[in-house]
Amino acid sequence: MKRITLYTGLAVALAVGQASAAMPGSRYLQLAADQLVQPGTATLLSSDIELSAPGWVYVQSDGRYFPGGSSAASAYVTINGEVVSNDSYIDWRQSTSAQQHSFNVIGAKYLPAGRHSVVLAGQAIGSAVNFGSASNLSVLITSAGSVTNSRLPSDTAQLDFNTVGSPEGMALLPKDRKLLMTAQAGNPGGPIVAMASGRAFDWGTYGDGMMGIFLNEQEPGIESMTWSINDIFIGAETQAPFYSQGLFVNPPAYSSVSFVASESPYYQPQDANTNNVKYKFGANSRLVTLSNGFGVAGKGLNPGFNYAAAGPYRRFAYVCVGTNGFSPSCPSVGSEVVIGEGQVCIPQGHNGVVLFSTKSRVQGDTNDGGGSVFLFLKIDGQQVGSLGTQQLGSKPNSVSTRTISASYLSAGSSALGTGCHTVQAVAQALGDFRHMSFNADMPLVWFD
Repeated sequence: MKRITLYTGLAVALAVGQASAAMPGSRYLQLAADQLVQPGTATLLSSDIELSAPGWVYVQSDGRYFPGGSSAASAYVTINGEVVSNDSYIDWRQSTSAQQHSFNVIGAKYLPAGRHSVVLAGQAIGSAVNFGSASNLSVLITSAGSVTNSRLPSDTAQLDFNTVGSPEGMALLPKDRKLLMTAQAGNPGGPIVAMASGRAFDWGTYGDGMMGIFLNEQEPGIESMTWSINDIFIGAETQAPFYSQGLFVNPPAYSSVSFVASESPYYQPQDANTNNVKYKFGANSRLVTLSNGFGVAGKGLNPGFNYAAAGPYRRFAYVCVGTNGFSPSCPSVGSEVVIGEGQVCIPQGHNGVVLFSTKSRVQGDTNDGGGSVFLFLKIDGQQVGSLGTQQLGSKPNSVSTRTISASYLSAGSSALGTGCHTVQAVAQALGDFRHMSFNADMPLVWFD
């Protein structure tokens, strides 16, 4: 029986046995400086890996890009020349307030023994695009024995919801969400890690699209899954990346996992205001599941948020991370605010190769002057990994919700040593903000 070490905040579940681990040869790379990509496609990061036996390889990239003119941009990963990930696509060409934005790419491939080439590609359309320093590529030769990599074969039909009947605190009604992809996780027991990433674009009416991950066609609570929202709007972007993560600690055996579309359900009875967005999810959006064989897997929740009191179904579980003197109970801009925290313990016999992923959403105010918001990881007090960044324009454009992410793979000489390590997801806001907020939806997950 393999030992699985699970941490949720400071809670521990432990099964005794021989430690499993990601295979040797996993690679972590990140850009040392901003890279300007002219219209066309360029290699941002690349690595060869060597597999001593056939196995699953999981890839993830998190980073930031910003326009050099009237631009659109995409990032994706190839293995041996084959695209294995989503296209993290953004279109600023109609934006009235084009801003730096975070991207996320995920994928997986079962590979034979031998040498394989992994590439993170960046694409610029229309005008040049800058891909920011610390944008990364994680290549994890995972210990998970059951892995799926599902993709949308084509753009969806128009998505148009009316979430008046699904207020905050209530699970989305079946009519208020649509399952776009479903995968059989193949888990005989133990946890399931799920990652979803894609792109969505305006198809009729501006508003806030939303996506998440369901287990067995049921909405999980925010302690197990991170919702993704982006304002599809000319004041933000008419096409943008969406990405979600989930960790289901003790799911039923052989569960199904779904990529689910909806809308931000912000209906207000007093003014009959609902979300009128009409949009589509784009071809090649991805859903990846991993299970069966983890040596280390866990999640970190927000240490200052009362999940039990709030209840599981919260799309607006706001946590203030920065104010410019407007909200006395909110940290001042420039403060480093921990939005997720946990302990990851590396057992004897484990090689210390672990992938860490953090995701949340930014929410500003119509009266904000604007600035920049950051998300990053710390392990034992040291900043590691990519830098999630969302710039926000001057009023009223700061109000647009966007999803933000960062990640890190402890590999090679930076593999974690045996014992317990404190892992934190940290937010920081710099600028003129009333009460810049992140969300408490499961902000941090790790696995091998």
